[in-house]
Amino acid sequence: MKRTAEITLTIIGVIINVLVSGGIALIAALFKNESFQEQVKNELENDPSVSVNETDLSMVLDTIGNGSWWVFIASLIGIVLGIIATVFLIGNKKPKPAGILLIIAAVVSVILSVGIDWLSGILFLIAGILSLVRKPKTIIEQ
Repeated sequence: MKRTAEITLTIIGVIINVLVSGGIALIAALFKNESFQEQVKNELENDPSVSVNETDLSMVLDTIGNGSWWVFIASLIGIVLGIIATVFLIGNKKPKPAGILLIIAAVVSVILSVGIDWLSGILFLIAGILSLVRKPKTIIEQ
């Protein structure tokens, strides 16, 4: 049995995870940069419609920087599990473990990334369910 649909969905999910993790790593690096934080603080101080306390703003910027590393780690876990599942699916070697890995990757991608990585999570979930449900056709000899 060919597993083209599962492999395709998994590869697309891994590519989306790579793009998300790259973007999140860029955001994390920016928000950890002191000069970027100062620039954001200066822009918000110059805006009369925004009234922000200095301590609150520093805490928000630090939280965004730290939280984005958690999303980056969740994306990396999804990438690794997706690649392992793809290897299992190629040649229809181990479709059941691949399906379980894909469902775990979907849950990790969506929950640990706080919904940011939802698209790859949906693709992993569909591929995982397909891997578990599809069975090879049995030929009945008469």
